[in-house]
Amino acid sequence: MVPPIKEKENNELEQLATSVVLLDKNLNIKYLNPSAEILFQISLKKVRDKQISLIFEDIDYLKYRIEKSVQRSSTYKEHECQIKIKDVIKTVTFTVTPYDDEDYEFILEFIEMDQVLQVAKEERMILQQKANSELLRNLAHEIRNPLGGIKGSAQLLSDEVNEDLSEYIRIIISESERLQRLMDSLLSPHKIPKFEKNNIHEILEKIRSTLKLEYSEIEFIRDYDISIPLISCDYEKIYQSLFNIIKNACEALTSSPFEEKNKIKFVTRSERKVIFHKKLHHTVLNISIIDNGHGIPKEKIEEIFFPLVSGKDSGTGLGLPLSQNFITLHNGIIDVNSRPGETEFKILLPIQN
Repeated sequence: MVPPIKEKENNELEQLATSVVLLDKNLNIKYLNPSAEILFQISLKKVRDKQISLIFEDIDYLKYRIEKSVQRSSTYKEHECQIKIKDVIKTVTFTVTPYDDEDYEFILEFIEMDQVLQVAKEERMILQQKANSELLRNLAHEIRNPLGGIKGSAQLLSDEVNEDLSEYIRIIISESERLQRLMDSLLSPHKIPKFEKNNIHEILEKIRSTLKLEYSEIEFIRDYDISIPLISCDYEKIYQSLFNIIKNACEALTSSPFEEKNKIKFVTRSERKVIFHKKLHHTVLNISIIDNGHGIPKEKIEEIFFPLVSGKDSGTGLGLPLSQNFITLHNGIIDVNSRPGETEFKILLPIQN
């Protein structure tokens, strides 16, 4: 039985991305949160009430830090220290805090450097996304009003001009309507998502069927985990997010093929205990879109989510920023890894219990 900690505190510890270990005065392990189980590659059930040396090999190092925290009666923190876990050296930020409780004497916290770097990357993306979102919203509002006037004036003129000029009027009306749809898409990320149960594979199959008609020369490969349950999501937003990413891959492959046969692979998996957005997610849907194109230069990867940045002459540079906005509305994240011959867009979405 887990020692009595307040239910609220327990829930918070369970969700933390930081690895937390609670010790009694004899340095026996009383609690590991799920993140600590991942870090130390062992379950609480196996180590409860056993010495910390079972998972933390350099016990003298630990005792010294604990003594420091006791002497100060406050938290002792050390950055970029190296600890050995099952013959693997990990670089972590390590914290010891004395804890005045009948069950727990010390709180140990570990944050891996890889995790610190990932958090910094996510924070940069969130800040950039907020700036992008504000820019797009302002841009859409500024264009929307005069656009309606242009279309209305063109419709009035259509009855007044001769046949030679009527084609130009039709073009003005058609392009005004296209721009109107574009403005609506810029404003739609700010609408509250309509969450319903959906089958992610049905969404992917609809996209595949649509794009297969236009890109018949591309081989679409499917590697689905059919055991994945229905997910709660906004169908239109998830569809549009994935469509934009996959359409981008199609355009990149056909404009400049890297291999003899262009291929795009759809992979779905269910993953457990994944950390992103500073939180431990117990179950996550992983959707990977993988193509065999030239790849994206490393210095360009973060730029692809900037609005109005496009590598295509006919592109608007809005597809990927919209995808990122829609996925963020679902508390998800998009990660991109690329090298010549393989570019992977990994979309992670929490699966609610």
